Order: sequence, then C-alpha cells, then structure tokens
Amino acid sequence: MEGIIEKSSSNHKLVLDNYCKLIICNEEILSRLVKCFIDEAKHLTLNEIERLIKEKKSFHHLDKENFIPYSGKTNYDFLCTIDLSQRIYLNIEIQNDPNPGYSLITRGLTYISRIMTTQWKNEYYDYDYNHIKKVYSIWILPQSAKKNDGHINAYKIDEININGTTIERIETYDKGVLIMIYLNKEHDTNEKYIIYDNILTPLVAFLNNVLSYQEKRKIMKEYGFNVIDKEVEKMCNLGEMIEREAIQKTRKTERINSIRNIVEGFQCSLEKAMDILKLTDDERKEIRKYFQA
Repeated sequence: MEGIIEKSSSNHKLVLDNYCKLIICNEEILSRLVKCFIDEAKHLTLNEIERLIKEKKSFHHLDKENFIPYSGKTNYDFLCTIDLSQRIYLNIEIQNDPNPGYSLITRGLTYISRIMTTQWKNEYYDYDYNHIKKVYSIWILPQSAKKNDGHINAYKIDEININGTTIERIETYDKGVLIMIYLNKEHDTNEKYIIYDNILTPLVAFLNNVLSYQEKRKIMKEYGFNVIDKEVEKMCNLGEMIEREAIQKTRKTERINSIRNIVEGFQCSLEKAMDILKLTDDERKEIRKYFQA
C-alpha cells in the first residue's frame, strides 16, 4: 500500500499528509504524547491532560508558518503551547522519509532554535532571556527501518563540570528537548512495545495504511480511543481510493502493453488486437484514445 501511495498523485499524498496531521493533533493522541514525553506533565493523569488541552486558557494552537527575516520560512506540522507548571511550547512533526539526505536530528534542533527565537515579543523582550519558555519538538517517523522499530532518542542541553564545582540552576539551560520516535509500518500490532505501548501502537496503526479500517477500529477499542474515529476512517477511505486508482492504472498499462505486443508480433491492426483480447466497448474507446494521442 505504501508503495502505491508513493506512486500516486501529489494531491493525494498532500491529503494523506493532512490527515496524518489531523491525527497527531487529535486530543486523544496529543494527550498521550504529552503524558509520555513532556517531563512537566509526568505528574498529571491522562484525563487531567485532556482537560487542559480542551481549555482555551491553558492550551493554544499557534500559527504553523514561521518566518524569520533573513532566515527564511518554516512550516510546522503542529505547534502549540500548554500551560503546566510553566508554559511549554510543543512542536510535533510527522516525517515519512527517514533518510531525506540530511540529518533529521540537526533539522529538529533547528526547529527548536527557531521556536525559541520567535518567542521574542511574546514571552520576552530584548535581554530578558530568563522568560524564554522551554520547547519540545517530537518527531515521529512511521516508516523507519524494522531494526529501529520502537526506538526513542532524546537530545537536550546538559551541564558538564569540566573544572570546579559551580552548578547552575537547571531551568537556566534546560530550554529545548528533541525527541525522535522510530516506528516500522510492518510492526505486528499484537506485540506490545516494551515502553509507551499505549501511544506507539496507535501511532503505527493510525499513521500507516497497512491495516484496514476494521483492524484500526479494533486498536481504538483496545487502547481506549473514543473520538479519533472520524480522522482514521477518512484516511482509510482515501487510502483505499488511491489503491483502486493505482490498480486500475496498472491494469490499463498492462492492457496497452499486451495490445502493442500483439500488433507488433502478429503484424495486425489495432482493432484485430482488441478482438483477440475480447475488450469491451468502453475499453476499446479508451485504448483508441491512447493510441490516437
């Protein structure tokens, strides 16, 4: 299925990409990501986090387009702030290509830097750097290699005493965390991940079109999802439509090649070749249009 999607139109891939983004910003997925990976939310229950996300006072969607003069424009998949013990900036990215030709780690760190920079005039002014808010950037790679399935890496600034005993307060440098989540689309959803299975298995199921809609519904029920059904169903329907179109295109290509081989091999007319293959009237019209083009 993934191979079929790769060969589909750019418009189809764009729509699928948008459905993936809708899924990750769904409150049920988002609350689990926050619970698992944001340190400042570890003490909260899943229900408490969901309530925070629903509250306009504590949760804000931010503009996904980021422009910095002389530094260009970046479009985030998802960006928000959550007010916990302190305000947290959360960026989530879906990266289907695990090897785009550059380091995703470096790109992720760049995103964190940009989000910090654009806090100016919102969280801090001029040299009031103490008010810069911590940024989390979570990157989900749903089509990673099988050997990396379930791997999770975190990157952040830490203090190392090279000489002396001076210790700085952690909040002065703990301003950015990059988290990379590696998943494989062929993961057996009957097998549990060692840690964070309550979010990793749903991500595998919902972000890839390997499973059918009914199989995904089974995952929803097993893992306690209630309101994400609509996004998953639309994504499955689009995936099935793309697959049908790709199959029809493949069959048409095979038919054209067969006719060409008959015409050239038997030195016969196009009409005779179509008679041999017993094509329907509609198929004949389509074939004539192709050879007349």
